[in-house]
Amino acid sequence: MKTLALTFSLLSCLFLVSFNADASPPTRIQFARGASGATWNGVIKDGNKKFKLNLARGQSLKVGGGDIYTWSVVAQNGDALGCDGGDYCVPDGEIPSLPYSGDYVISTDYRMSGCATCPSSRTRHVTVFFEAR
Repeated sequence: MKTLALTFSLLSCLFLVSFNADASPPTRIQFARGASGATWNGVIKDGNKKFKLNLARGQSLKVGGGDIYTWSVVAQNGDALGCDGGDYCVPDGEIPSLPYSGDYVISTDYRMSGCATCPSSRTRHVTVFFEAR
């Protein structure tokens, strides 16, 4: 009985660790003083990465890079924003006027292979551009 309880406890811990593994906080992006854009280079895992930017009401937001498949935004109050009235934006799409000032979380999604029939990888090096005006 102790063995069964220990096995169950270990499996529960493994499940919780794997469940929370991708719950890492968004990467903070800060623009240099007077700049309207910033670039992030790094490795993403499992096809997505989240970023956090502090932006002002009325600013436009554009996210791009050859590696991005889609991107979406969630405002501090939980409102989801996309381009052209949709749920998401395509690379270099633009949200013309942000409704609030504060932190926004930008979720970026990527293809993890170069073609539909190519093998995919769990990690990939990407470059992401952020522009706010």
